[in-house]
Amino acid sequence: MKTLVKTIAIALFSVVSVATFANNEANNPTKTQNFRVGMYQTTNTLRMNVLVEKVVGKKLTIILKDAQGKVLSQEIIAKGSDSYFGKFDMSNLSDGKYTFEITDGTEKIVKQVNLETTTPTESTRTIELN
Repeated sequence: MKTLVKTIAIALFSVVSVATFANNEANNPTKTQNFRVGMYQTTNTLRMNVLVEKVVGKKLTIILKDAQGKVLSQEIIAKGSDSYFGKFDMSNLSDGKYTFEITDGTEKIVKQVNLETTTPTESTRTIELN
């Protein structure tokens, strides 16, 4: 009977240890990110600014696609650089959804952009006195 209890206790401890190890791996992945991306629109323009920080030795590709997946623009960041700052002029594009894909061949970051023209619903008039 004692042997059976010890066997069950050891089996339970093993299962708990394996489950804890697997849970820690899921919550704390050891894989490092090869690059980071930041994007913002220049105020009062239709220009998107793309900033990338990356690991030296990895080549990156930045692709701008339309909603149908057609490649509109492509930039390649050389292996030797550790950062990139690019401006994408979207003023000549029609309204719609566009996608920026930044990839090093193994990792991919996708950013969606919605280009939409709005018309003012209310007119504003001002009077200035001199």
